[in-house]
Order: sequence, then structure tokens, then C-alpha cells
Amino acid sequence: MCHHPNMKRPKGVMPFELWKKCADEIAATAPDTECWFSFCGEPLLEPALLFRCLSYGRSVGLQSLNVNTNGMLLTPELDDALLDSGVHLVVFGIDGFSKQSFEKYRVKANRDVVYANAERLLARRDARGLPVAIQTQFIVMDDNASEVDAYKAHWLERNAVVKVRRQLSWGGKFDTGLAITPENRIPCPWAITMMHVFWDGRIPRCPGDTEGEEGEGNAWHASLSDLWARLGGYRDLHLARSFDALPERCKTCTDWMTGAAERVRPESGSVPLEPVCSRT
Repeated sequence: MCHHPNMKRPKGVMPFELWKKCADEIAATAPDTECWFSFCGEPLLEPALLFRCLSYGRSVGLQSLNVNTNGMLLTPELDDALLDSGVHLVVFGIDGFSKQSFEKYRVKANRDVVYANAERLLARRDARGLPVAIQTQFIVMDDNASEVDAYKAHWLERNAVVKVRRQLSWGGKFDTGLAITPENRIPCPWAITMMHVFWDGRIPRCPGDTEGEEGEGNAWHASLSDLWARLGGYRDLHLARSFDALPERCKTCTDWMTGAAERVRPESGSVPLEPVCSRT
């Protein structure tokens, strides 16, 4: 389910100065933009840099700073630093309830370690009465689908928000088993709402293009506003449902089928979310 082990593009760490440039631009034009520290990388590999970036983002007025982690590297020593960093939302990718299914999909991870780390952060947040949102995400696949209900019960009891969604194909690299007829195709929620910035500043045209095979510029050399505008033509084609006019990658990709998710909040019941492009 993860393309990272087979990824061919160079791996690296985003310099603080690049994040600072991006954060300053976002704060000046759209401070409520969701900023995610994720995408083909584990942010807790560089905790000091992560906390510095989060703190700076909060200092310039960014209103949605979010961390997506596999949870393996979170330690008791990092709990308070993460909670105090300025982060608004922490998402743990935990794709299984049983040890067998979790460790099948989360290769080289230890189910007991990750569960303990997430549970500890939740307890610490609640003990301190902090407003940081903490979410556990469950991606439904063949060998974990029967565990969804037990998973929800476990994490809701511990005061986490639970998100359940289907697997991405990452631009057709994996078979998701979903089948929606072409006449029912919708604009891709990922393409019309997201822009990724690689560690070296490159901007892929498609958020599912993990290799950056189709680029639209570089955040070192252009403003994020200009780069977002360059992607506008593709968004317009999606919104007009002119799918035949899209690049070849989009014609065969099925990730538009996985834009919806279910979020369940403690004591508030299930809240299904429509694809972003359908929201008002």
C-alpha cells in the first residue's frame, strides 16, 4: 500500500528556510490553508526540525498545522514537545486492530509499540486539557476489513477521532478493488484541493505523483500562489468533468474514487464526509 520503498526520486529533508518561505506566503494570503507535514516521509525522523517548523507556522498565524505519523518514533520525551509545538492535529496511521493485520500492512512496525505511543499521547493531551486534535486513521484493505468495528470501539474509548477510508492506488500503482462506472466519475478530490511540495521544492502536477514525473515548478523559485494558479487549468478540467482532456495519468487513475472518508467522534456518532468537491 506504500510506494516509498520503491520510490526512485532522491530522498531528503526539507530545509527550514524553504518551509519558512512557504509559511510566510501562506500566512499572507490564506492562513486557514491546511498545511500537512506528511507525504512519502515520516516527520518524526527529524523531531527538532518538525517542532521548529510547527512553532514558526503558529507564530506567523497559520491556522491548520497537521502532522501525519506512523507513530513508531514517538517517545515519552517527545510527547509534550509535540503537544506544545503549535500543532493543531496529529494523525496516526494505524491500519489494523490485530497484531497480524497491522504488521502485515505497516511493514517493520510493531503494533504494540504504536498502540502504546498513540494511547499515551491521547492520555497526556487529556490530562493537560489541551485542544490538540488527535485522530487515528484506518485504511480498509482485504485483510483488515473485518476489524473496523473493534478498531473504532478501541480508539473512541480513548477519546480519539477515528477516520476510516479506502486505499489509494497512488496513481494506479496498486489495485484498490473499487469499481465505479465512468459515467459516475466525479472530479478528483485530491487534484482539486491539494498541492504537494517535495523536500527540494519541486511541485508535482498530481498529488498522487510520488516520483514527481510531471512537475509544475519549484517553490524555491516561484510563489505558492503562482504555482497553485499554474495547476488551475487541471482543476478546471476536473470541475467541468472534461475527463477526456486530462493527462494520461488521470485517465487511468482510480484515486478519485477514494476521496470520501468516514470520521467518528467520541460520543457524537458517525459523521460521513462527502468528497471535498461536493461540499458547500
